[in-house]
Amino acid sequence: MREPLTTADPLEVSVREALEAVQAACLELARLKDLDEIAQSALGSALSLTKSSVAFLGLTDAGGAYDRVYSRSSEGSGQREEAERLIASAGSSNHPSIWGQPLVAGGETIGMIGVARGLGYSDFQRHAFGTFAGQVASSIQAALLRKRRQEMVDALVNLRADLERIEKERLVSAERAESATRVERAHEVAVEALLAISVHARAGQDLTEFYQRLAESVAGLVGAQRVLFWQLDEKGMLSAVPGGYGVDATFISRLFPVACDPEGNDLQSRVVYNDFIFRAAAGDESSDSARVLDFLGVSSAISVPWRAGEQRLGLVGAYDSTRAEGFTREDAWVLQKAGLAAGLVWQLKLAEADLKETVDRLQTVDAARQMLLKTVSTAVDNERKRFANQLHDDALQKLTAAELQLQRIGESDRPNQPALQQTQNLLGQTEDALRRLLFEVRPPALEDPGGLEDSIRDRLAILRSLTGIEADLHLDLPDELSYEFKSSVFRQLAEAITNIEKHAHATQVQVNMKTSGAAVHGVVVDNGRGFVVAQRNNVPGHMGLLALRERALMSGGWYKIESQPGLGTRIEFWMPISK
Repeated sequence: MREPLTTADPLEVSVREALEAVQAACLELARLKDLDEIAQSALGSALSLTKSSVAFLGLTDAGGAYDRVYSRSSEGSGQREEAERLIASAGSSNHPSIWGQPLVAGGETIGMIGVARGLGYSDFQRHAFGTFAGQVASSIQAALLRKRRQEMVDALVNLRADLERIEKERLVSAERAESATRVERAHEVAVEALLAISVHARAGQDLTEFYQRLAESVAGLVGAQRVLFWQLDEKGMLSAVPGGYGVDATFISRLFPVACDPEGNDLQSRVVYNDFIFRAAAGDESSDSARVLDFLGVSSAISVPWRAGEQRLGLVGAYDSTRAEGFTREDAWVLQKAGLAAGLVWQLKLAEADLKETVDRLQTVDAARQMLLKTVSTAVDNERKRFANQLHDDALQKLTAAELQLQRIGESDRPNQPALQQTQNLLGQTEDALRRLLFEVRPPALEDPGGLEDSIRDRLAILRSLTGIEADLHLDLPDELSYEFKSSVFRQLAEAITNIEKHAHATQVQVNMKTSGAAVHGVVVDNGRGFVVAQRNNVPGHMGLLALRERALMSGGWYKIESQPGLGTRIEFWMPISK
């Protein structure tokens, strides 16, 4: 027997289909992650579920204003203005053709979704649309939360990056500050080293004492228990300078000279010739470090070049640091400055030694020159004295006798008066010349106090009597002069006056003699005919000018002559006062 056929209720079928459509739309929304994609999918599903002509959706911000608005018609995307109008209409009236459903998620209203069409909506459609709106709200809230979480994650990542950057900048700043502090301290210590070198250099010590005290000062500045200077000799061997700080005979006995070459690649050659700075401490992996420390028998070492300008003197080494971290780059800088300054002092000490030796030689030569000058002057004066005595006892007496004899002849009955008169005049001139010569050879007043000025005045009086030349005389000479020096000064002036008598044809002479420091400065000027100075050695009768020059130079002074034809002559000399 057949079971009776049952027919489905059309209403039930319609409801089930609508619920399935809502469920499918909700599943589609749950699959989406992006907010704009969720909004667009929700609008499309709203149009499909409600058979509406327009669907709209708006999301509010924290203040309740709609900051995101979407709309969509059955023909395509809508305009924002249209969506805002529909949202306002749905919120302000119960228009049967516009239905708006608030989007509520977690008890908070986050916006509105709505639809519009020419016909109104049934209660079932509104109930189904409200259920769909809840799913839309949940999907949008989830998307907003994901966005906010991503923003928070990004913010945290950025914050972490900022923190890492700030920490890195802090570490760099701290390192720079520490480096600046170390450099500032190194600069201060370098200044102390230079001051110590300056103090030791002025202490009047020899080089050995200087390096002993300097090594002690440097050791305190760089925190070393030992400091040594290694000097390069002419054979290219580097050996320790005796007297370093903190070293004894046992330590020195371990150190033997090592070869050093400008082209060498060994450690000492690189330090000396290539300005390499060597630092080593126990535990270093470098074989050079281990070898040097073992050779010296120390726990730490630092070596810098020792030089004076471009001259390579050797190296400066500091050993066994008193600090746990050992020697630093700043210590190397301070040690290098000390090495450079010590090199300059080394050059200064050698220059001082050379200068002292030169001064000693010059003093010896000057003493010999003074002795020679005094001896020559004494010998000349003795010879002149002998010559004067002989001249007075012989020639002058004979000339006087001849004059008397001629006078007697002239008193005879028939004398030759013109011849006799001429002979008498000639004899008188000869006598005057001999007396002048006798005066110049040995002025009688030169040995007396004030005798130099008296002799000069007497010589100018002879000049006036022989030539009629008037002299303008200015004298400022001390009395406490040796006879030899007074004789030399008088000979200079007498030579200049004799030159004027013989050659100048002058009418006026100016003589100025005065002391200038520890010397006598003399100037003799005439208004005679003058001559060309460059040709004076070729002019006959000017040998006296050569004597003027040689006498001034022999005394350690100088001589100068200025003359031009028709403009007179100026003779100037300067002679240091001898004892």
